[in-house]
Amino acid sequence: MRKLFLALFLLARTLSADDARELTLARELLDDAVIRNDEEGMRLVRERVLRLIAEADDRTVLRDAHYLVALSTNLELFSGQRNLATSAALIATGIRHADRAIELDPKFADGWMISAMLRGSARRMGVAVPADPPGSPSRLLHAVELDPNSPGVATFHGMIRSFNPAGPAGAEGVRIFEQLAARLDADRAATGRRFGLWDAYAHAWMLFVRMATDDPHPEMLRPEAARLLEQRPDFALGRQIADQLAERRFAGAPNVQWQRVLTDAGGDGSNPKSPDVIAVDRADSGDRLWYRVSFREPLPRSFGVNLIFDRDGDPSTGMPWWGNGSTFRFDRLVTAWITRDGDRYSGIAGVTDDDGARGGRLMKLATDVVIAMGGDERSVMVGVPRGVLALTDKSAMIAAGGTHLAWNDDATSASNSR
Repeated sequence: MRKLFLALFLLARTLSADDARELTLARELLDDAVIRNDEEGMRLVRERVLRLIAEADDRTVLRDAHYLVALSTNLELFSGQRNLATSAALIATGIRHADRAIELDPKFADGWMISAMLRGSARRMGVAVPADPPGSPSRLLHAVELDPNSPGVATFHGMIRSFNPAGPAGAEGVRIFEQLAARLDADRAATGRRFGLWDAYAHAWMLFVRMATDDPHPEMLRPEAARLLEQRPDFALGRQIADQLAERRFAGAPNVQWQRVLTDAGGDGSNPKSPDVIAVDRADSGDRLWYRVSFREPLPRSFGVNLIFDRDGDPSTGMPWWGNGSTFRFDRLVTAWITRDGDRYSGIAGVTDDDGARGGRLMKLATDVVIAMGGDERSVMVGVPRGVLALTDKSAMIAAGGTHLAWNDDATSASNSR
């Protein structure tokens, strides 16, 4: 009997060790899929981990496996390639597995954090989530209390603390990413481990939040972006950030016939010190549509312009525009958020759709957006490929402006203002 018990015990230990190795491999595969922004890879890893959950009986393995499923769903949401219904299904899956991880280990900080992040994503998308019982702790704050130095906890905490819709990135968030990147660099140097997902995210977000200042100095950030891509040339987000930091030349003002499509009162912006839209003109030039957005005062070194289009005029479809009190919904968003130095600039210039906007992929559909400055420094001209916009007789638009960090003022058109 003792021999049988010992054999069963050794077999259980062997199976548990096999499950742990399988989980380690799945985690590495997920790291690589997220770094590449490979949606199919993320899905395949999730299926692999779900099979492991069905077969494993070790409590720690199960906890980490449920967490990995939840993490994969949350990271896949940022791909920007899926529609709202698919995103809602992903969120529901992620929340279910995050909550199961917490049930298995109530002190599991990563589980609490990913549960908080998924619920936050659900609220932003208008997806209903299970309500917490009265008196329940804040999931995000509880995760930070349990283990603020966990790479996953620190990364998501830094994202939240950096976000500032009214101005520069929060100082606490910037500090979190700087400290996290330094800790991970030291750990990698001491252990020789490979440059993984949290290393990539820590350095990418450290660059991102440093870009989100009133005076970002992209020339000082370019070498850091280059070093990040040396570590992981396949890092999609790193490549995107490097592209945003790249230096580009303004185009010459187009020789076109302008037609006034919008006017807006001066001095009606949220912040009187930020760019204030007063007019928008449109022109047609072959395969490109041009929009000239004029401002009340000369533009600062860093500024932002959005052109927001509802192509079909259907108020029930598309993503809600985030202007206060607005009921406008859009399915095309042109973004030019830039910092300029003389005849050169760097920043974001692209076109996305409503699903891309939900995932933060502002250049999902096109990067071939041309920018020119008016000679009086009070206007910016944006040339957009006609085929990407695909406007109709029912199309309406909003033109918005502000700093490169925060929207300040907008002007809305009637239908047929193509």
